[in-house]
Amino acid sequence: MKDLKILKIGGSIITKKDRDNPSPDLEQMEKVAEEIKEGISNVSGLILVHGAGSYGHPIVKRTGINKGITNKEDRINFAETQRLQNELNSIFTEVLIGKGVPAFPVQPSASAIMEGKLERMDVEVINGLLDEGLVPVLYGVPAYDRERGCSILSGDEIMPYLARELDAGTVLHGTNVDGIYTSDPNENPDAELIEKVESMEEVRDRVGGSKDTDVTGGMLNKVEEIVDMGISGRIFNASRPGNIIKALRGEEVGTYIESVD
Repeated sequence: MKDLKILKIGGSIITKKDRDNPSPDLEQMEKVAEEIKEGISNVSGLILVHGAGSYGHPIVKRTGINKGITNKEDRINFAETQRLQNELNSIFTEVLIGKGVPAFPVQPSASAIMEGKLERMDVEVINGLLDEGLVPVLYGVPAYDRERGCSILSGDEIMPYLARELDAGTVLHGTNVDGIYTSDPNENPDAELIEKVESMEEVRDRVGGSKDTDVTGGMLNKVEEIVDMGISGRIFNASRPGNIIKALRGEEVGTYIESVD
């Protein structure tokens, strides 16, 4: 489905990620939903994937369940983290539906099998939902792992899997920065925006990773995931007004990543 687009909205956009407790950013969710509603008028197929933000990263970092399950407390934390992700997804899809987006919640961990990384996940339902004109909304979540009981199925991992299985044409990464920089722009005022990525060697030479509480990997990992898909993509600032609309319409915004080796 070459006209299919997959849009990832980072957890730092829809939650107050610097909070230790789960905190949705309802104002920002409203803005994101409004732009998605306007942007999908030019899209024939769209899948949304959102991050966990304050609903996931703090508890995972605190409990270490991403390393596996070894005792009763780990099982409780595994279950609680799943519940929190479901809660965030429910809140976000409620906002999307309220804006007129036919957002359909999809719990990826219900069919995902992990072995340190994602081995397989059922996509038949997702494909069917797309055929019916719905917008499946998936999210990063702890999932069953054959080897250690639990590992983290991140949104950054879900995106490339869906892109390959459903033959997507474009992936769009909505973050809280304007694109790929030579270093963290929040810490280095001399950081330079890379408007176009043409080779993986360039990425490795020039891009640094994020330094926040993101346990699923930094910006470099996001670039590598897109490059590994073998399709084009963009990384852009989803918190800037109008950027989601531009990205969905295929307009220039953020960093463009070519299909490179």
